[in-house]
Order: sequence, then structure tokens, then C-alpha cells
Amino acid sequence: MSVEDREIIRNCLRGDSRSYRTLLLRFQGPVLNYCKRMVRDSGQAEDIAQEALVRTLTRLERYDERYSFSAWIFKIATNLCIDHLRKAKRIAFSLDEDIQGGDGSFRREMPGKTAPPSEETLANEQMQLLNEALATLPEHYRAILLLRHREDLSYDEIARVLDLPIGTVKIRIHRAREHIKRSLNRDEVL
Repeated sequence: MSVEDREIIRNCLRGDSRSYRTLLLRFQGPVLNYCKRMVRDSGQAEDIAQEALVRTLTRLERYDERYSFSAWIFKIATNLCIDHLRKAKRIAFSLDEDIQGGDGSFRREMPGKTAPPSEETLANEQMQLLNEALATLPEHYRAILLLRHREDLSYDEIARVLDLPIGTVKIRIHRAREHIKRSLNRDEVL
């Protein structure tokens, strides 16, 4: 961690509101982007990112300066995202059943999976396929890939964030990449 980050955190612990603001502004964007990629719902991601930042700032005295602050904040965000995804899996409903409302029942309509209009570029289509492949990964693989490639954390930092041995981190990254490759090859993107 940089000397500047340590000083900002120490000032926060002394109650300096400007340091809190500096810390918040520094990590607000990266944490939100990470949460969006994890849960794939902007509204939910905003709530989770806000909760992660609040928890970080209210529990700042628990932070251990021996480790990267970004790894600590992403660990909090990761745990919240995984909790959210697990809760979301429990909510099940039938797509075939009618929805009952105050005005009677109506049929659930799902949008088609057709490609957007042809003016979308090949790069956008490939990015969409990559995001779809990423969404098919189990949470623990998705989190590890996002921490590595989106948040640019080192293997050591990821190991601390996810509380895993470094060997497990390397294996999961490899397996996640292989899953993505297989998924993209199936769609004939590569």
C-alpha cells in the first residue's frame, strides 16, 4: 500500500471527513464496476457497491495495513455480491405460469434472443458474447476472473481477498479461462 493511502486511512481513523471523501472517491467507481460485472444488474450493483463502501468506512479500524487496501475493499464487495447471487438463486418461479395481479392474470413475455440490428459492430458482439460466457461461470470463477483481469489484482491479493491458497487461485483462474474459451469456441467467436 502506498504511503499516501496509509496516511489517508490514518486520517480517516482520526475522524478527518476530507480523508473519508478522498477514500470514497478513489474506490467508488472501481467497486461499482466490479459489482456490475458480478451481479449483472445495475440497480442491484449500485446497492451492493454502496453497502461495500459503507462497511469499509465503518469498519476501517479492522483494516490491516500489511495488506493492500484495494484487496480488502474488494473482499468486502465480493462477499456481498456472492451473498446476493446466492439469495437470487433461491427465488424461483415458473416462466410458464401466468402472473396473478390485481386486474386478473397475464402471461409472462420474455424478450427474444435475437441479435441486435446489424449496425452493431463485431467488437460489440464479441464483447456481448464474452460477457454472456462470463455470466455462465459459477460465482467463484467469475469473481476470481474479474478481480484478476478487471481490477488487476495480483494472485497474492486475490488469495487474500478470497481467503484461498495461491495455488487454488491459479487453478481457478486457469479453469475459468478454459471455460470461457470453450464457451466462446462453441459460439464460433474465436
